[in-house]
Amino acid sequence: MSDQKEIDFSRYFELKKQLEEASRLYYKDGFSPMSDQDFDFGLKELEKLEKAYPELRGKATLTQQVGSDLTNDFAKVAHAVPMLSIANVYSAEEMAEFVRAAEDGIESIAPAGLQNDVPRASGLEPHTWICERKIDGVSLAVIYENGRLKQAVTRGDGVQGDEVTLNALTIADIPETLDAKKLKIDPGEIPQGTFEVRGEVYMERDAFERLNERFILEGKKIFQNPRNTVSGSLKLKSVAECKTRPMRFFAYHIPQSNNRTHEENLLQLKKLGFHTNEYWKADTVDEIMKISEQIGASRDNLPFDIDGMVVKLNDLQMQRELGSTSKSPRWAIAYKFKAERAYTPLLSVEFQVGRTGAVTPVANLAPVRLAGTTVKRATLHNFDEVARLDLHFGDTVGVEKGGEIIPKITDVKKELRPAGALPVTAPDKCPVCGEPLTHVDGEVILRCENMHCAAQVQCLFEHFVSREAMNIENLGPALIASLIATGKIKRIPDLYRLTIEDLESQERMAKKSAKNVFDAIAASKERSLENLLHGLGIRFVGRTSARNLAKHFRTLEAIRTATVEDLQNVNDVGERIGKSVYEFFHTPLYTNEIDELVALGLPTEFKGVVKTLFQGQTAVITGTLPNMDRDEARKLIEENGGKVSGSVSKKTSWVLAGEAAGSKLTKANELGIPVHDEAWLLEQINNTNTERPAASGEPEQTSLF
Repeated sequence: MSDQKEIDFSRYFELKKQLEEASRLYYKDGFSPMSDQDFDFGLKELEKLEKAYPELRGKATLTQQVGSDLTNDFAKVAHAVPMLSIANVYSAEEMAEFVRAAEDGIESIAPAGLQNDVPRASGLEPHTWICERKIDGVSLAVIYENGRLKQAVTRGDGVQGDEVTLNALTIADIPETLDAKKLKIDPGEIPQGTFEVRGEVYMERDAFERLNERFILEGKKIFQNPRNTVSGSLKLKSVAECKTRPMRFFAYHIPQSNNRTHEENLLQLKKLGFHTNEYWKADTVDEIMKISEQIGASRDNLPFDIDGMVVKLNDLQMQRELGSTSKSPRWAIAYKFKAERAYTPLLSVEFQVGRTGAVTPVANLAPVRLAGTTVKRATLHNFDEVARLDLHFGDTVGVEKGGEIIPKITDVKKELRPAGALPVTAPDKCPVCGEPLTHVDGEVILRCENMHCAAQVQCLFEHFVSREAMNIENLGPALIASLIATGKIKRIPDLYRLTIEDLESQERMAKKSAKNVFDAIAASKERSLENLLHGLGIRFVGRTSARNLAKHFRTLEAIRTATVEDLQNVNDVGERIGKSVYEFFHTPLYTNEIDELVALGLPTEFKGVVKTLFQGQTAVITGTLPNMDRDEARKLIEENGGKVSGSVSKKTSWVLAGEAAGSKLTKANELGIPVHDEAWLLEQINNTNTERPAASGEPEQTSLF
């Protein structure tokens, strides 16, 4: 591999990991760790690298698929028509490029052509576009059967979504029935059979602020922004709680329409009682951009957040003929507004401590209006960023807010710096517990190592009881905060010493609710070892590495007595995680706590199934596989006991090769190492049954993950 290719590959996988984590947080946790623009620019860089090196491209990469918000809590419903995402542009030049590509596609289609027996709209220019405000919300499909709501389904992964019908019915803008009499229209205008409407669920700014004010009074964690509030609210298990969330719905699309134009679709939706967005018509790029700039300049006057304009080809038959990529339609684009910036004085800097002990500097600012809200605080990310800005107390700073993220400081007006202003410096000690802070090589983050630091305790408990850890239902943030405040819990073992009376004594805890929480805590003792490992909050240990450690060692005692080298040899563990696990289990503060948890009956054995098909074998993957990407292939190999390496050597057992395989295939042939294809891999897995119970005396069972 050439030096440049090695640099490009390193950048690709670093960026891919960053964007995948951002996508997971956005869709799964309702949290935006980076702006839309930063994410989109990163995605464009990935696409560029994949174009230069086709072997990097896979079906499951972010450039080829829709971000997924699927969860395990709801039934899955397949979309009759894929529910794709819309690509983004940020400039007039990019808009012109998109329009030109669409028009070139239109010109290549026979003008008089028919498709699906639906004629083109007569009298329309091929480039008539509809411009609509891009609501910053969550996509939802509502499906009617003979005029009655049958299902409401989230976008999911674009192919299938989560059914959230009961929660959707709490939204007043979504009619339960399409009633001709109530709508004062002819009964024949009510669509019969299956009729699907797609739209955006959103929350107005005032409603969002009132909701957060209520949460503050109730001691609950507040939401980051209206969009994330809606995302979480649609996935609530409690319909009663969902009713308290003031959500709204704009309808914007009929995926299977008999109309000729998108404009006719909007008019039909409005006639059927749906709220629709305002729209503007344009025939040229100049007109599109003029409309977009006018709307962007007045967006603060709207009661809801918008982050751009959606531009769609009006003619539906042309839409169908242009089609789509695996991810986005070729007949629609989103023009994203540039992030707004304002300047205001820096008053002070706070140092916040998170669950993992990471210390984050946050700026307190003189209040300033930005993107429709009053901004008083902004993130500084880390102390390298503080140094880059050369930030001093009293500086006048530039603040930017993309609408969906916490405001950030972008620059400093150094010419306005007060005389004698002191620089902002990193603290030496934890601002909460006073313990010395550490700086780990290779990281930009300062960290408090004391896991019992008061700032970390709430977050640690929340992590421990979460679904992917010990899965203790009904023990939410508010109850955890109450138990901490009343002194009932200080450390994880305290959870397992709680009595029903302890729980009943908490505010707003009825006897039945207390019993449910008590039973859920007891039931968590039946989980598997990987749940405990993940829940302990060991630095760098996520769900996958916790499971791999549990599968490999099978008992907690084996992990506690393992050497650093033993730990590093586990799949997907490596030096950093291995060292962290070793240090955790050799720190008296934590080992004493583990002893308590073991005595209290928490899981110490892996209860899943261990597959041994490729046990002891090391595989290397190269080239582009026909039906799966490299990550999917790697997971299959590792789930069946094998290890995947990034380079071919004499220790390689076999190579899995696809199209455009490069130097790895050449080296494998030189060394006489067996080379197989995807079909061989699937045949081996499908035709071999080599599972064994994970721990002696345990019945075989399906893995918890």
